[in-house]
Formats: sequence, C-alpha cells, structure tokens
Amino acid sequence: MNLRKLHYVTICCLLGLFVGLTACTNGGKQVSYDKGIDEEKDSFVNQAIAKDPEYALLLIDSLEDKRIISEYLSNYYRGQAYSKLGQELSAELYYKRALTNDEIYQEHPALYYYICDQLSTILTNKGDQDGAVSIATEAYARVQKDTTQAGHSWTAVLLHDIGYSLMQLGRHEEAEKSFTQSWNTLKQLVTENPSFDNLYTWARITYNIIDAYTSTEQFHQAEPWLAQGEEAITRLTSSPECPRQTAEEFIGGLNTHKALVYIKTGKRDEAEKAYKRFLNTTYSHTNNGLIEHSEYLELAERWNELANLTPRVDSVVQSWKIPYSLYYLKAYMKPYLMGYLKSGRKEEALKMAERLALVIDSVDNYERQHNAAELAIIYETQEKEKQIAEQQSQLTSQRYLSILVAVVIILVSMVIIAFLRLRSAESLAEKNRELKQKNDELMAANERAEESSRMKTDFIQQISHEIRTPLNVLSGFTQILTTPHVELEEKERMDINLRITQNTNRITELVNKMLELSDIHSKAVIERTDNVTTIQIAAQAAQDSGIQQAKHITFRLEYDQEADKIIRTNSHSAVRALILLLHNAQKFTKEGSVELKVSIDPEASMIVYTVTDTGIGIPPEESERIFEEFLQLDQYYDGTGIGLSVARSIAQRLGGNIWLDTTYTEGARFLFTLPDKQ
Repeated sequence: MNLRKLHYVTICCLLGLFVGLTACTNGGKQVSYDKGIDEEKDSFVNQAIAKDPEYALLLIDSLEDKRIISEYLSNYYRGQAYSKLGQELSAELYYKRALTNDEIYQEHPALYYYICDQLSTILTNKGDQDGAVSIATEAYARVQKDTTQAGHSWTAVLLHDIGYSLMQLGRHEEAEKSFTQSWNTLKQLVTENPSFDNLYTWARITYNIIDAYTSTEQFHQAEPWLAQGEEAITRLTSSPECPRQTAEEFIGGLNTHKALVYIKTGKRDEAEKAYKRFLNTTYSHTNNGLIEHSEYLELAERWNELANLTPRVDSVVQSWKIPYSLYYLKAYMKPYLMGYLKSGRKEEALKMAERLALVIDSVDNYERQHNAAELAIIYETQEKEKQIAEQQSQLTSQRYLSILVAVVIILVSMVIIAFLRLRSAESLAEKNRELKQKNDELMAANERAEESSRMKTDFIQQISHEIRTPLNVLSGFTQILTTPHVELEEKERMDINLRITQNTNRITELVNKMLELSDIHSKAVIERTDNVTTIQIAAQAAQDSGIQQAKHITFRLEYDQEADKIIRTNSHSAVRALILLLHNAQKFTKEGSVELKVSIDPEASMIVYTVTDTGIGIPPEESERIFEEFLQLDQYYDGTGIGLSVARSIAQRLGGNIWLDTTYTEGARFLFTLPDKQ
C-alpha cells in the first residue's frame, strides 16, 4: 500500500517468504537454500540472527576469521542480520558484496536468486526502481536456464520483482505482463505439485501483486486480481500443512485489500463487508494486523477511526525500535499526524507535531551515523592507513603552502590598504551614489510589494469565486437529484451528470493548481527518468486537457516527421505543463482554433511544442509580466492567474523554458521547449 507496507513485505520475505527455499520452518524441519550449504551451520547462524542480530554479527565475524564459512556467505548472513535490525541500507551493501564475483551463483544458484530478490525489494523500498529492475532482470536471465521446478518457482518470483518495480515506475502495461506470466507459472507449479512450499509462494506473490496495484492507486486494475488472490489464498489456507497463524494473516490481509479496492471503486457495501471480515480475524488483533488496519484506515480516509487506533499502533512501532529515518517519518509519524488533524483532534495533533520536530534531530544523527558506518565498511584498514600516510604528506606540503599564502596575503593586504586610503574620497562619493540607487530600488520594491499584496487579495477573491461557482452548481443539481418524487427525462439526467462531472473536474483542477503553486519558486530539478515519445506527450496533453471536446474550438495536432522521437524526461510533468498551455488557449479563445505543433530545433538540441490560438491575444509589452503569479490581464475571464507561472516553472525545472512569441498577432502563441536527449 505504501512505504510501511513495503517494509512489512520485506520483513515477511526475510523471515519466511519462500518456505523451502529460505531457511524457514516447515513442519518442524529446517530446510536450507540448496543442498550445497551445510544445513547445520546455516540453521545455527539463522537462529542467532532471529534471536539477537547484534550478537549474530560478532558470531559471523568469528566464523569467517576461522574460515568456517566463506566470505560471500558471511556477507550474505550480515545482510540478513542488518535487515533484522531494520538497517536496510547496510543490508543492501552486504548483499551487493556477496554478489561481487560469480562464485555464489556457480556454487549456490538458489541463494544467488534469493539475494537478488532481497536486493530488489530493498531498492524498491528506498525508491531506486531502476536499480531494482536491473538486479531482478539479471537474475531472471540466468534462472531461465534452470528447467527444474525450483527454477520455475524462482522465475516467477523474479518476474514478480520486475513487475513490482515497473509498476512503481508507471510502466503499468509491462508490469501487468510480468505479473500475469508470474501468476500463471506458479499456478501451473501448484497444479503439478501442490506442496505447501508452492502453495505459499503462489499465495504470497499474488498478495504482493495486488499490493503493487493498490500502492500505485491502480484500484480499478487491481479489482480483477482480487479473485485470483482469493483462489491462491484459499488453496493455501485449505492445506492441512498451513499453520493457523499464516492462514489468518493471508485472509486478514486479503480482506483489507478488498476493502480498499472496493471503497476506491465506489463499491462501499462490499468494502464494508470485507472490512468487517478483517476485523473478525484474530490477525487483526496482532501487531502486524494493527499496522495493516491503520494503513487501510489512512488510505480509506477514515480519519476518526485512524486517530482512535493510533496510540496502539504507535506503541507497537516503538516496540520494534526501528531507527529514526526519513522512512520512519513518512511511514509512521506522518499518518499519525494526519489522523489527528483530519479528525479535528488539535491537542493530539500538536503533541505529535512536537514529537515529529524532536525526531527530526534524531533522523539527522541516524543519517550521519549510518554514513559513518558505511564508510567504515567500504574502506579496508590497509586503505585507511595508506590514506593517513598520504594525508600526513599532504599536510606537510600544505603547511609550507599555508605560510607562503599567508605572506602573500599580508603583502596584498598592505597594498590594498594603501590603495583604499588613496581612493577613500572617491569611495565615499560612490557609496552616496549607491545609497541613492538603493533608495530608488527600495521605493520600487515597495511599489512591487504593494502590487503583489493587491494581486494576492484579488487572487483570494478569485479563488473564492472559482470555488463557490462549481460548488453552487453541484449543490443545486444534488438537491434536484435527491428530491423525492422528482422525475427527470434521460436527456435531462445526462445533462445534469455531465455538468456535475465538469464542475467536479473544475474544482479538482483548481486544487491541483493551488498545490502546484508551492513549487513555482523551486529550483530543484525534476527527475527525468521516463523514455517517452514527443508525440505521446502532445497526445496525452490534448486528451487530458479536454480541448478536443470543446465545441467552440477547432483543435489541430501537427508535428514534423523528424520531431517524432523518444526523449528522456518526466512524462507527467511535461504533460502537465502542456495541459496548462492548452487550458490557457481554450479559455481565451471564445470561437476560433487552437493548434498544437511539435517540431525540433537542432541547433539548440530542443524539442519545441508550439500552442497557437486565435483568441484575444497578449500585448508584446506584457510578454514577461503574464508569467507572474496571480496576474490576470483581463479580469472578465475566469481563472486564478497562476497557470502560466506553474507551466514555466515546470518547463525550467525540466531543462527547457516557455515564452510568448511576440511576432504573432492573430491571437497568442506560446513556445514550450524540452531537451532533445535520450
């Protein structure tokens, strides 16, 4: 569902995701990763990790020093121990060190696949989706050569890892193909061999697939998978080998996902039934069940219930002693604060906010300590000693250099002082001129501040008008639809539904613009990780803006053949900037045409999107002023006056720009550029 869900899934994977492949308990017998590993040693180390990870780290060091276990196995065990301690970044480092050469794959391929699966999960958890896909894809390419049942099982698991990361990257169609192939492979394995190991893997992967859709808010796409989840989990829980606790966990988790999908797709009755079924399970009263319960209440926006549950959930989380980090703030403390705020519990919200402020300092300390720990692991002792020797040598050289620099500085300072004394009279006159100039600038700034205050006042009034107008429409039509015994013709009802949809979208667009307003002055570069065609961006913007359905406008989309190419950018942000330009053209063109053209500027290595309309036009002298926030040149048109400001901010943060073509006089023409890079 969110960051907490990813963390929960990671822990589940470490403690028993793949029964029979990982060192988990199956009917009282411990099963190793493959027959090449000493089962007794493996069981001994894993038991130590489960009981006391910090002690286990000392044990692993001792076993490696005595050459009882190999270097790559010791790194693998360290990764397990750090995962148990909640230090995922350290676990990532040791898992990667275990894979530094091909020895582990040659000797223990199943363990190699397991580590790749864990690395993919950790990278997904920290937001490195590309890294997660790369790790899982490399392992998937290798496991396809394994034609055994275990090989087919790992093929499905790694395909699921690839699909989960692709889903987080927004590549939904590719993720769907990976999920479908993974699910069908596991179902076939269960058909051929309905062992508990295969049933468990099938159920867990199906559960994670549903979670991938809900965590990316693909609720309609998640709904068909609920039936497949029901099938896999029912088969698992019906097995005589399935522990009651495992069955309760899967049934409870599936019902929370059902409730969430149903409530987000408008099926409130089914959602409430699924939610009650979850509450009736013993799993809902466990620690993990409480976490899942709070996640559902958060995403379902049941704030009052979330606030009631928060003290219990907070107590559970604190008992886990998870290190304070940005992940901890986002996954736990932020939802608590939102629950209190949204439910109107100001006193609890204030206490949580104060606690959040205190935790931020701990986060900073944790990050510093973690960075220091990573450096200690990365650099070996010999390299450190060499570095110290080099530093001492450099220090001696720097001492001589410092003395020389000090002498030079003294001499230069004396020359400067003498020069300044000679120029003191002239300098005083210059300062007077500067003072007058600054005074003039201050007066101009004061005038701009007054103008800004006026514009903000107008903006607030405009926002009030923009919100009240669609709300009045929605209120009026709602009263008509809910009035008893009122009969409406189908045409009238369709017209009312259309107007309700239009005004709802109008409010949504307004809220989006207000949220985007906070990023107008941001200098942060927007991450460009999407490979998308230039025409796809234009087509998506035309579709999402609704300009093609505007009855008073003739819309055309044209492009130069050489401009139809793939570029690397942020697809969502690029489409958003183009939508704002199309909205602007549509608003100021009562009747006429709007053209969107895609071309290329080879000299500047830029893709150029040109939006041309036949509307009221913009005076050339206002070509820069129109990009100021809250500015409305014509007060008779609806709007907030921030659309162009937001659009230019997005364009510049993507490496491009937006400007007005002042040579065009038949209306308005805006040019939007994006870097032509793949």
